[in-house]
Parts: sequence; C-alpha cells; structure tokens
Amino acid sequence: MNNSTLMKRYDYLDNIKWVLTILVILHHCASTAGLDPIGYNLPHVKESMQYQYGILSIFNGINQSFFMSLFFFISAYFVIPSFERKGAGKFMLDKLKRLGIPTLITLFLILPSGSIEYAVSSIKGFFLTGNIVLGVTWFCWTLIVFSAVFALFQVVSTGNQKVDTDKPFPALWKILLFAVIMIPVNFVGLYLMEVLGSDFLGFHLLKFFPMYISMFYFGILAYRYQWLDKLERKHAISGILMWIVAFAFILSIASGYGLNSEMANMVYVAIRGFTVIGMSMFLLYTFKMLFNSKGKWSSILARVAFAAYVVQNIPMKLTAGFYQSFMTQIPLINFVVIAIPSVIGSFAIGYLICKTPVLKRIF
Repeated sequence: MNNSTLMKRYDYLDNIKWVLTILVILHHCASTAGLDPIGYNLPHVKESMQYQYGILSIFNGINQSFFMSLFFFISAYFVIPSFERKGAGKFMLDKLKRLGIPTLITLFLILPSGSIEYAVSSIKGFFLTGNIVLGVTWFCWTLIVFSAVFALFQVVSTGNQKVDTDKPFPALWKILLFAVIMIPVNFVGLYLMEVLGSDFLGFHLLKFFPMYISMFYFGILAYRYQWLDKLERKHAISGILMWIVAFAFILSIASGYGLNSEMANMVYVAIRGFTVIGMSMFLLYTFKMLFNSKGKWSSILARVAFAAYVVQNIPMKLTAGFYQSFMTQIPLINFVVIAIPSVIGSFAIGYLICKTPVLKRIF
C-alpha cells in the first residue's frame, strides 16, 4: 500500500458524518418534544393531539434503523491507517484523549442535571447495577472499547495486514444471508439488554450492539479491500429496496396485526441486519456520487460535527426549558421549534469549542 492510498481522503464520508450528526440531534429533539422521557422533555399534549407522537415515533424509528450503525462503519474505516501511522500505543492514547475526555465532560458537566451530584449518583448506580448513563457519549466509550479490541488483535496477530484490493464487494446473496443469520444474534442482544439493563457498563441499548459490532468490522474490511471504491449503483438500489421492504414489514407487523409494542420491538430488532446494511449501502453510494466535495460551509460543518454531537444536550435543554411555558398542543410544531435552535446551537457551540486552543486538540 503506497502513501497516496494511505492518505486518500473521501470528502463524502465527512459530509455523511455531519448530516448524520444533524439527524442524531433531530432524533433527540423528537424525544424532547414529548415522545420519550429523557429528563427535560416537554409534557405530553392533550389526548386528541397525541396521535402526532406516532409520526415522531416513525421518524425516530427510521433514524434508529441505521444511523448509529453507519457512524460505527465510518469510524472503523479509518482505524487501519491511523493504527499504521501511529502504532498501538499512540493510537490508543489518541482514542482515550479524543473520545475519553468528551465522555468525562459529558458525565460530569453536560448530563441533564448538570450537577456533580448526578455524576456521583450515576457512578454509585454503576457499582450497584453495572449500569451507567453516559448520555450521547456512550458512542465515544463504545468506540474506545472497539478500538482497543482492534489494536489488541493487530498486536497479537501474525497475519498479513496488507490491503488486497482484488477482493470484490460482497455479492447480494451473501449480504442477505448475513442479515438472516443476524436475526437470532440480534435476539441475543435484546435478551442481554433485558437481563443486564439498558446501559450495562455504559453500552447503551445492547439490543443494537450485534449490528454495531458488525458494522465496525465491516468498516475495517471496507478499508482493507477498498470496498467503497467498488460500491456501485446496483448496490445502492438493492440496499434501499432491502430497507424499504424491511421497514414496511415492521410497520405492517406493528399496525396491521395488532401486536403490542413489545412484540413490535422484537420484530424491529430482528430485522436490523436488513435495515442497517440496506440504508448504509444506499447512503454511501448516493453521497459518493453526489456529495464527494466540500465547500466552505460543509468543511466547517464536518470539522465541528463531533463537538456538536457531544454538546447537543445543552441547547436542547435550554430550548425546552424556555419553550415549555409557551408550548403548543401540536407535537410536530413543538418538535420544529425545539429542533431549529438545537441544531444551530449545537454547531455554534461546537464551532467555538473547535476554536478554543486546548479543546480543539481534543475535538
């Protein structure tokens, strides 16, 4: 592998990251608008308007069907060149600095109560139940663990780590077979979450972790075999069809057959292999073909996206607290009112962080 290959940059991956960051913020804004209890959400509206929570629920379900898994894929895509450039020790020190410090900042400063007492309570709860809430930085903590496992494997492995660019993109039947195989594995994740808790060891919602692990691994393979360069229109078409069929199946099961929320959730978890891989292939190809360049604003958004992701709870909580006295009885309007300042505020704070001499080295 020559240096030009090692340093090759994919602008569309940076563009996907800031778009996904906005999607994550909107996802949590939907919860703040009254969909889910997250500590500072608006109270429920009158019963006649609560049907709109179903619309927000579908929106969040669409997001959750792929977006964090795609984040793991993109993050993993760069671990091989980073490891080869830095070596095991510096690689992990960098991960601990860039991911560990934001996690600690979130735990002690950003979480909804914003108090040391809350952090102390969380830590006590960890020793009692093994569960600890890390806010949105559960993703950072998980990446630290995934990266450590990767680094350990690289150190102990004696195999050839050279890139084999001749290995083709997986055939569609292999992708579908993998998604089928993942059905019982996803159920194992759901079972572990029900037994161990929703934030066991800081890993948020274990029911989704089989696909998080899979997509992190696929990200490594994608770099090793240059799969993104081999991603074609047929993969995008196949991917979006996989997602549409799978998600339509979820909706039909949930609404057409009268299953309760627990059973609908089991179906949703089971077919995540189809929704995650399907939408990921579609978005990767679409962004590669249409958004593989960066202008002034997209460069700024890409640069501050991680900081915006970490601090999103700050403008969201402030907006919800101010707006609650004026809130309407229309959840969709409440969602929009919270979403606009939350997105703008998150990226504005992220921009300031990335301009601060000490913090910009972390974020």
